[in-house]
Amino acid sequence: MRTNLLGTLLFFITYSITAQTRLNLGFTAGPTIAWASSETKLQNNFFKASKAGYNGGLSLSLQAGEHFFSKISTIYSTQIFVLRQTSNLNYKIDTRFRFHELEIPIIVGFTGYLGSLKHREFIGAALSLNLNTSQKIIVGDSLLGNDININTTSLNKVFPLLMAGFEIGSQFKNDAALFFGITLRYGVNAAYSGILNSTRYGIQNTAYKGTYVGLEVTYFLPRFSYWFKREFVY
Repeated sequence: MRTNLLGTLLFFITYSITAQTRLNLGFTAGPTIAWASSETKLQNNFFKASKAGYNGGLSLSLQAGEHFFSKISTIYSTQIFVLRQTSNLNYKIDTRFRFHELEIPIIVGFTGYLGSLKHREFIGAALSLNLNTSQKIIVGDSLLGNDININTTSLNKVFPLLMAGFEIGSQFKNDAALFFGITLRYGVNAAYSGILNSTRYGIQNTAYKGTYVGLEVTYFLPRFSYWFKREFVY
């Protein structure tokens, strides 16, 4: 699967270079929504919840003709999910897991128009590098703070992600563009596993694959060839 994906990416990149390449540098930012994986096993009224993080970075897009493009990016993201126990408000627990990641995604996609708006659908893959992981426990009972702890059993510093997304926006005469989009990143392997342990509530087994949804705003600068053309027009 990885071999086929790499071959597809190389094809689109090679095609774009030989067919009047349009190269754009862009800036991306937006919130992220992450959640614990299905391997998480909870008991005693614990449940999973999502909490917003954020991502942002640089993208370099290669447009091949009118309908195909490829893009490589460098993205910094924070992903946060929560384990909670709120059945007894006097002893409630809010445990937050925060991941700081550096991602290098490569995507290929199709472009078209909906009236005057341009849409772009894409798939791809990314390599995610874990920069830091932290946990924070908020409890309703101060005595419970001495009773609960988190132990990390596995943490992968590098792991792969599969991606799919959609964006829509406007492209201007000089190829500058503004897009609003949504991207799903799906973790193939477990990025993190750990145990939330309490004598009062037992053991909660936690797992995270790096899966999250990113809501993104991307602004592309005028393409490089436009800069060069403008430089030599008198």
